[in-house]
Amino acid sequence: MFRSLFLRFSLAVSLSLALSDCMPASVDPPAVMTSVAFMPTVIARLSTPTALQASAERMDEGLRVYRAQYCGVCHQLAVGGTTGQFGPSHNGMAWTAQRRLLDPTYTGSASTPDEYLHESILSPEVYIVDGYADSSHHMPSYAHLSSAEIDALVYLLGHQR
Repeated sequence: MFRSLFLRFSLAVSLSLALSDCMPASVDPPAVMTSVAFMPTVIARLSTPTALQASAERMDEGLRVYRAQYCGVCHQLAVGGTTGQFGPSHNGMAWTAQRRLLDPTYTGSASTPDEYLHESILSPEVYIVDGYADSSHHMPSYAHLSSAEIDALVYLLGHQR
């Protein structure tokens, strides 16, 4: 009995830890994870690496720069309360950046999501998001920003899951 219970607990913990890095925090765990008699959601949240946990101060600075540069005129970002219509949404950008790096049409030099975001801010012409090539509202370069401001934007966008 104890061995069976221990094995179920170990399996559930392993599954929770494995899946916690694969799904957004807003997604409920799969049914198999909820059948165990403990809180898998809490375990998934606790297992998130410290590097992925957003700092409130850095998020606030990123939002300040985002708003000061009027990014929300073109882009949607729920955390910023913006509803832009001309450019791709920034909601879920952490996952979107990962997918774009794997896109066969991506020709940039970034190899991580943060590098992709940095590149997109400074050289947005490197990768035009599918469906926006014919837009008359192409994203300009934000090379005039300081490195601290760019880092703040990258941090903000990199934590949108």
